[in-house]
Amino acid sequence: METKNTNNFIVSIDFESLLKIGFAVIDIRVCEYDIVNDSPKYVVTKLNKERDNFYYEMLKSYQPNLEKEKDIYSLWAKILEHKLNMSTILKRDIAIKVAVFDYFEIVKEI
Repeated sequence: METKNTNNFIVSIDFESLLKIGFAVIDIRVCEYDIVNDSPKYVVTKLNKERDNFYYEMLKSYQPNLEKEKDIYSLWAKILEHKLNMSTILKRDIAIKVAVFDYFEIVKEI
């Protein structure tokens, strides 16, 4: 999945392949760290549970009325990009939960 947002950040992750090996991208950050100055940074976690519906279930925990998406990976990439845009505008990292709420409130109707 590769899409480009208005701030020239590119979200380029093969979410499906990561899930197959037991990992998932759960956030994206723009803050700086002493060790790595590249931005953005993906937050990845190891999954110990059902993988097939991970992103849908995660998003549904934030948006209970969410219907099953045909391309959940594309939706997740758009939400991550939305978070990057918001973080850039506010000049600080925002919570992924805030980005999800804002995305569905401002960008996409459920």
